[in-house]
Amino acid sequence: MCQTLLQRNLDTPGARLKYLRSILQLTRAEIEEKYKLPEITLKSWENGTNKLTKNGLKRCIAVYQSKGLIVDERWITDGEGLDPTVRRSLEHYFSMPSSAELPVEEDEDLAMINDAKKFRDFYPNAVIMMVTNNEMSPYYESGSYVGGILKENTKDWEKLVGKDCIIFLKDGGQYFRRVYQDSLGRYNIACVNPTVAAEQPVMYAPDIKGLAQVIWIRKRDVLRERNISQKAMSENF
Repeated sequence: MCQTLLQRNLDTPGARLKYLRSILQLTRAEIEEKYKLPEITLKSWENGTNKLTKNGLKRCIAVYQSKGLIVDERWITDGEGLDPTVRRSLEHYFSMPSSAELPVEEDEDLAMINDAKKFRDFYPNAVIMMVTNNEMSPYYESGSYVGGILKENTKDWEKLVGKDCIIFLKDGGQYFRRVYQDSLGRYNIACVNPTVAAEQPVMYAPDIKGLAQVIWIRKRDVLRERNISQKAMSENF
């Protein structure tokens, strides 16, 4: 466990959930009203009286991402990875004027956000999601971004069968899964990684609000990131 987390008393998943909510200045009641996540359920996760489920984790991350806070699953569950307080806000950069200039040598996180902003600005109804797990590997890596055009008309969904989609549920849940259709015409969604330990690797007939087929992928450029890091180190010595 990272020492800085312990110094802030963020040594449990519940404490980290509460900390993220405090960053966004949201009350549990506000989250229940807007995202349909029951206040009593969130309180039990934050206080540690009930174990945070995999589905619950995804719902919380969807709330944070919708408010522009970038955080991955590992930070919440294990306290590993980059502290979300030093991550840049997707919402902030997506709201920037198109003429805004970004540093030429921006770090890879900022470069990815900049590319995501360009995609979102170009397409009406564009949606973007950060991949935070290995449920869709080996095709999609954790830490990359995927984007698509949101389709809320059910007549369009038949064309998305067999496609990898960002899925929005009516209860506020957000998933990245492959879409299937059964003999009764119902839409099911599933992970493509057969070894994943997801709580619900297959969801049968979930109450879907909208689908967005992935047409844009932005992976982390590890070589570029390494070069920038090496240059920064050389300048410090």
